Amino acid sequence: MGMKNVLRFFAYGPLSGAFSAAHRVISCGEQMYFALRWKMEGAGKPSQQDACLMRENVTFIYKSFERQRQAEKLYRNIQAYYPGVKVIIADDSKRPLELKDEHVKVIHLPFNSGLSAGLNRALEKVDTPYVIRMDDDELLTPHTHFERHLRFLMTHPEADLVGVLPLSTPKCEPIDRVAGLYYRQPMNDAPRKLRIPHMTPIGDEYVVVGKPANIFIARTEKVREIGYDDRIRMIDHNDFFYRAAGRMVSVLAKDCYVFHDHNRFNRAYQRYRMDVEGDRRYIAQRNYLERMKREAALNQQTGENRSPEAGGNEHDYL
Repeated sequence: MGMKNVLRFFAYGPLSGAFSAAHRVISCGEQMYFALRWKMEGAGKPSQQDACLMRENVTFIYKSFERQRQAEKLYRNIQAYYPGVKVIIADDSKRPLELKDEHVKVIHLPFNSGLSAGLNRALEKVDTPYVIRMDDDELLTPHTHFERHLRFLMTHPEADLVGVLPLSTPKCEPIDRVAGLYYRQPMNDAPRKLRIPHMTPIGDEYVVVGKPANIFIARTEKVREIGYDDRIRMIDHNDFFYRAAGRMVSVLAKDCYVFHDHNRFNRAYQRYRMDVEGDRRYIAQRNYLERMKREAALNQQTGENRSPEAGGNEHDYL
């Protein structure tokens, strides 16, 4: 067993508690470092006018599971940037999230209902024209600029969704390198072509992508139109944008980001987060059957008699 595998064994096994504590210390230090750096750079919070614009038009939604402290921290963080903005949290923790404030609504779901089901229940309660989707292990930064992206959507009807990037601890890679991950995902395997080609620039700050990060602001009705598949517990991200291709236009804000603090050594949480094989099998079978239906419909229209097997098998559609 190589040294890397030995470290992995202890990090995710007998010493996971120690590694988890070390992660928290490192993450806290990084947050303090970036807060000081941003302050020295003159980056600040949105203006009162920006906060008012957000209150009138936007609702934040996120899913919470077994991370009550982080879920509450994100809520306080959102209110620090946009005081009074609406927040809806779908929680399916074993110990229900208890967060009471005039600007938050917590939807309690049965234990381990799943990410997709939680996001759908939260979406049902949104009554603003725009929605922001985040995860409970993220925090807004002075470089997130959701108010700027809201104005972009208000003045660019050709776009439906603006994604921002994750600055992930403990590596905190350069943000242009993080953006490159999404530049390489044109979603060519989706059932529909993108309405605007992948990597088309819109203005100086935005570029069309097939799949941005799962941190975004979007038109509420467009997100509802796509929706999340309740039968997918965890791996909703790729599936959402696979089905959204050709139905909505997503752009990436190239230099905007949130702080992402995912503790990979939290064994209790990771046990559920990594339980995705059922999701993979379901998505593969569903996408395969849908493709067969599309090919059958095309055969009827063209009079061709192509064998469905020529299109591959269900394992090709994960």
